[in-house]
Amino acid sequence: MTLSTLLAVLLSSVSSAPACAIDRLIYQLPGAPGVTAGFARQRVRTSYSSDLVFWMTTPRRTYWFAFSAPNGYGGTFISPDIDPRVARQKTDAELDAEDRDVAQGDEELIALEFDAFHADLTSYDAPPRSSDPAPARLFARRLGSSLWYNPVGLSGGDAAARQEAIPIAMFKPLRCRGLAH
Repeated sequence: MTLSTLLAVLLSSVSSAPACAIDRLIYQLPGAPGVTAGFARQRVRTSYSSDLVFWMTTPRRTYWFAFSAPNGYGGTFISPDIDPRVARQKTDAELDAEDRDVAQGDEELIALEFDAFHADLTSYDAPPRSSDPAPARLFARRLGSSLWYNPVGLSGGDAAARQEAIPIAMFKPLRCRGLAH
């Protein structure tokens, strides 16, 4: 099989995401039927990189992640965050104080590489935003190892978080949901 044939086969198996808003599409991780993911809107003040957060639900809990992106070819990263519904109930001063506490804490900040792909498998140039079409695939290679080796850090410091195993795979579109997450 030639390289061009292989690429054609790979691209033919990647379909576009269903026609729904980016924050209404639910993704599933192949090989882990209980693991879903998606995007939810957040206050722009909370993260200047995107007006969305990334969420992932496992059989045990939901994890929330904010986006960041350094200048140049640094790529997109996700870091543990709080549920945007909780953040909406806090003032800017409260959120700023929490950010300062995290920045001054002893724990190492978690930043996991994150890639969103179009149907032709080209990657998004920046973190996804609510005005973008829903990605055809999502990939965060270190999510699985972080979930296994540092579930407390990944959960934003919740001591009740426990190890979970998920495969290294790309999240695929599953379905549109009726209500915002």
